[in-house]
Amino acid sequence: MTPSAHPTVSSLRKSVAIVCVSLSWCFAVPSDPARGQAGRRGCDVAVYWDGNYTGEVWRTTEDQPSTGPHWTKQITSIIVVSGIWDFYWDANYRGEVITLPPGAYPYVGDHWNDKISSFRCVRPTE
Repeated sequence: MTPSAHPTVSSLRKSVAIVCVSLSWCFAVPSDPARGQAGRRGCDVAVYWDGNYTGEVWRTTEDQPSTGPHWTKQITSIIVVSGIWDFYWDANYRGEVITLPPGAYPYVGDHWNDKISSFRCVRPTE
């Protein structure tokens, strides 16, 4: 799914997946019913414009060599549902990189806030 084709926040609120990071901490991640069987197994991520999983959300299973003009340098929080993902400062998987395993990241930190321009799943997980 390309950034310009991502569903609106209001449409994503209609369905969610519950993801548990531990036995005591679970959260809802917007589901993308259009993904269907075409999605990449073991690779699923949701990125958010603002901290604490607020603002616009883009959920994808696909590698993104460019986040496009709407999402470039906008990501502040991330939920890695499955897979090990690399996030890059520059398009085409260039520049500084941070690797995130499955988990919830309510704030990517001052160094990474509004810096991400591409990302990809480097290892699927289940």
